Amino acid sequence: MQNESTQPAFLNTQKSLSSNPDASARPAIGGQVGTALVHYGPTSDETLSPDADIVGGPTAVLVCHGMGEQVRYETISTVAQAIRSEAFATGGIVNPIEVHLSREQGDFLARAELTWTDSAHEKHEVHVYEAYWAPLTEGRVSYLDTLIFLFEAAWSGFTHSKLFRESTFDRWMFDGRKTMLVGSRTKVDMLCVFAVLLAQVIIVAYVFLTLAEQYRKVVSQSLPCPGAGCLGNLLRWAGPFFPNYDVLFHPGNFAKSWWFAFGYLIIWVLIIAEALAARYFIVEYVGDVAAYISPYKDSKFDDIRHQIQGVGLNVGKVIYGFGSPQPNVPYYRKIVVVGHSLGSVLAYDTLNALINLDNVSVPPDQRNVVGRTRALITLGSPLDKTAFIFRMQAKNDQDWIREQLAASVQPLVVSYPLYRPGGFDWVNIWTKMDIISGELNYYDDPALTPNVPPCVQNMTDREANMPLIAHVQYFGHDILRQQLFRFVC
Repeated sequence: MQNESTQPAFLNTQKSLSSNPDASARPAIGGQVGTALVHYGPTSDETLSPDADIVGGPTAVLVCHGMGEQVRYETISTVAQAIRSEAFATGGIVNPIEVHLSREQGDFLARAELTWTDSAHEKHEVHVYEAYWAPLTEGRVSYLDTLIFLFEAAWSGFTHSKLFRESTFDRWMFDGRKTMLVGSRTKVDMLCVFAVLLAQVIIVAYVFLTLAEQYRKVVSQSLPCPGAGCLGNLLRWAGPFFPNYDVLFHPGNFAKSWWFAFGYLIIWVLIIAEALAARYFIVEYVGDVAAYISPYKDSKFDDIRHQIQGVGLNVGKVIYGFGSPQPNVPYYRKIVVVGHSLGSVLAYDTLNALINLDNVSVPPDQRNVVGRTRALITLGSPLDKTAFIFRMQAKNDQDWIREQLAASVQPLVVSYPLYRPGGFDWVNIWTKMDIISGELNYYDDPALTPNVPPCVQNMTDREANMPLIAHVQYFGHDILRQQLFRFVC
């Protein structure tokens, strides 16, 4: 057990706050009220006039969560804890987490606030915000919608690659037509995806049709009578749900046939569990991707995509100060944008949209988005897959005009000097154990040296080594903590 002298600094600070009743009342600033650890007021609080000892003022982090069901504030908490853990690991004196609640654009906006003093006695402050979009896709994408999306994706990847040979495709980037390389394994990988997906569809269909037939047999029987032998009557009534139930319900004779029937029942239960889990994953996780990615073509999900993008853009506009009257614009000199999984696509779209907003605004309304953005961090990102599988390949000069127009709304692939200058880093963390993620190679000029700024810096998370599960392991690992800490300091 740790004694007081060896406890983490933030625990000691917490103890001193809780032991001092007067510390719970935070002095009102500009008429706003709060406590020592919970603040209320304008988003610009503590950014317009930060602690003079904090060099450069607070840093902001905007994080976009990934696909599937997410709990509100969970991603804020995870990122804040990652930064705090690294601050403590590097010898910092870490204070308790504080939270701040403001009202922006008709809704409440929360942030986590971290402060610490490093080993060089310099103070740091970081505010973590979240673009929370999970409810927008809930119940909006069907199982059939998702299957169509997956089969179309597999077919597109298959038809635009060559068997055991490298192939190429062209993208309009950095003021020209760039030829991108497609790996020699891509067609085989797409075949594997197609085969696994088809097998899974057959399993799910078989399980649900069989369960429906079993249910029909059960409800066609008379309900069991209560009284003596009620449990036995109930089991016999529900028997059709259990394969070989006529053998299983006579355990007095544990012959070889009974054990075969029991083993078959266990296998059947496992198949049901696998089918239900697979269907749930396809709808809840892949369905989010279908809703967001499909609209790159004409799609009934176009409205959902715009709503999701609106969430990211609205929070980003608050952080960068768009639309806020002077002098109440929150001013962060340094901002880091983070996206996990599908959230990495949203983070990319959000940063591009903010740069575009800066580009089309008159000088008084510009917010120097490029100059204030320190980094874009993507985790488990499918961005390369979206660039390859869901592209519309140009075939003539007219198509290339369209491609050039499409590139204009993605300034991150328009110019390195203007939109990815020195001082800006794009770090992509991935692992081979994550089938959704991959290196990002299709967002840079292929003539440049890969993985060296200004190109995307692809980094492998070697701790994420469990197949499938690796996709949700990044937040707890050293590489993300170190990269976050590197950019917020």
